[in-house]
Amino acid sequence: MKINPKYLHSIETLARVKNFRVAAQILCISQPALSKQIKNVEEAYEIEIFIRDNQGVTLSSTGKQVIDEIIALNRHIQKVDDHLNNISRSNFTSLSIGFGKSSYDFLPHYIRKFQNKHQNISISLSDICSHEQEEQLLSGSLDIGFMRKPISDTLSSIKVSSDEFVLAVSKDQYTNENVDGYLEKFNLLMMGNHSKSMMHIHTMALLKNRVYNITNISADIQTIITLILSNTGVAILPKKSILGIYDAIELIPFPEDTSWDIHMAWNPSRTSKSVDLFIEHVKGEYSHILNQSNAPAESSSLD
Repeated sequence: MKINPKYLHSIETLARVKNFRVAAQILCISQPALSKQIKNVEEAYEIEIFIRDNQGVTLSSTGKQVIDEIIALNRHIQKVDDHLNNISRSNFTSLSIGFGKSSYDFLPHYIRKFQNKHQNISISLSDICSHEQEEQLLSGSLDIGFMRKPISDTLSSIKVSSDEFVLAVSKDQYTNENVDGYLEKFNLLMMGNHSKSMMHIHTMALLKNRVYNITNISADIQTIITLILSNTGVAILPKKSILGIYDAIELIPFPEDTSWDIHMAWNPSRTSKSVDLFIEHVKGEYSHILNQSNAPAESSSLD
């Protein structure tokens, strides 16, 4: 018979309290279950560990010979369990996550819920553009990125959201015109040119065959937004970088489709336990959101 650690723990508990009812309560099992555990050990080794009488139970002479070894083994089992748990906890490495402005509407929610479940995993966030995220995922300096779909086949990714370009206009300058009317009338504020920036590449594609006057600003989106609010010009920006944040800015849609998918990306050759947990967490959250968004459409189709 292979020794069952659970049975050994039951023997130690019963030997200590000398009462089946009390021992069963401590072990959170029924009295018949406890009695069966003790009997299984005694029958397997053809020994009597306990003497049962009207007063309760006491160790037999054989029980007295083995109880010290059982207690010692129970302590060792607990020590091994604690050691394994410590090793498991030490495998939870910190997470380095990259994101762009288009992740503002969902990423804080994902991270907050993840850290509620995994408080021992620290997370550092970096606001960087997609091509830089891809470079850092490949080099290993970034664990997970929220970005446009990666170009490299080395990286894995799944779609988690989407965004679109709009023309951002101060409400003071808003006159209910279309995109082309604003581009002809006001300066177009843009960040300094970066040849690898997908935002710059797609912006220039949107401007093709349009009349505009560019004012380059070597700064970030926040600077651009500040200039829009001061009526310095207009800008082509991701909708989610502004939506619901700046009430003094109007968002003018383009007549053509300007949307793109946002992916969660990672390097499968550089994963860790923490990375795997976060990936599964986001997959679950995104699946839940999809189910919620599809529910009204399904119910209305049945009406």
